[in-house]
Amino acid sequence: MTRRFWAFPAVMFVAACAVEPQEPIVSAYNGDSVNIIQPLFASFSDAELLAKANSICQRGHKKRAERVSMRGLPDYQGTEYLFLCLGKA
Repeated sequence: MTRRFWAFPAVMFVAACAVEPQEPIVSAYNGDSVNIIQPLFASFSDAELLAKANSICQRGHKKRAERVSMRGLPDYQGTEYLFLCLGKA
């Protein structure tokens, strides 16, 4: 009986460790700016986030993105980055 008792938490622990990585989430886009959320346990580089923002900005008016701010989201949801969509220089 005790062997079964310890087997269940061990299986649940191993299953909880197998979390698939999440992609950055575009939470808002209005043509002039784009908000991208990086989930809490994801680790994307600045270059990867900028590439995602550039791809979103270029869909509208052929602009480039520039990161202007970041903020932590409540309840450990992740970090939100604000990118401005600027004209090509």
